[in-house]
Amino acid sequence: MKNSVPSVYEFLHDKIINLEYTPGQELNIKSIAEELGVSRSPIRDALLRLELDKLVDIFPQKGTRVSFLEKNIIKQERLMRFTLEIGILKLFLQKMSDENERKICCTKLRAIIMQQKAAMLSGDKKEFLHQDDNFHHFFYEATDNQWIWDVMKSHTGNDFRIRLLSFYSEIVIGNAKNEHSLIVDAIEKGDFAHALELTEDHLQKVSEVVGSLYSDYSDYFSA
Repeated sequence: MKNSVPSVYEFLHDKIINLEYTPGQELNIKSIAEELGVSRSPIRDALLRLELDKLVDIFPQKGTRVSFLEKNIIKQERLMRFTLEIGILKLFLQKMSDENERKICCTKLRAIIMQQKAAMLSGDKKEFLHQDDNFHHFFYEATDNQWIWDVMKSHTGNDFRIRLLSFYSEIVIGNAKNEHSLIVDAIEKGDFAHALELTEDHLQKVSEVVGSLYSDYSDYFSA
């Protein structure tokens, strides 16, 4: 690995949001440096960025741990994601007056949904979530808003962790795929009001299961 903050940051960020480093786990800078073959300096700098992302807690002279999930932070990240994604979808729909263009976009979106289905059938929850992100990312790319996506992704790591936990429920994961299909159907038909309505409902679904996740994964949440 390159001895750079971005590379180390991305490595640690992915480990945390994919729950390979679990909430509350102590992080040993020396061990991570040895694993990555880098000096301790870029690791410390990367951890400072992760602290701003609310993904690690740094205790001076004591150590660093992966942040516990906090309901208030999750609520704010959900609000950020909801607000941005509805705004982006509205921009996308404004460009979809041509029926042929809608069909082209919907074909691409259905290909992503097929990848989701394959991940669901194989039981690969992380790949399912990756394809879930690809579905939503499509609208940012189609409206030339990649930078907004990058900023949103870097500041919603706790939301990602919650979504991953929620997808361990077969009901939730199946519903998510079906909801994507209904959104694409509405877009292709030109029923934009319904597409927005379906998307709003879809984005709010995760918030509805946070309570049950708190019960099922109480060790992951802050007291």
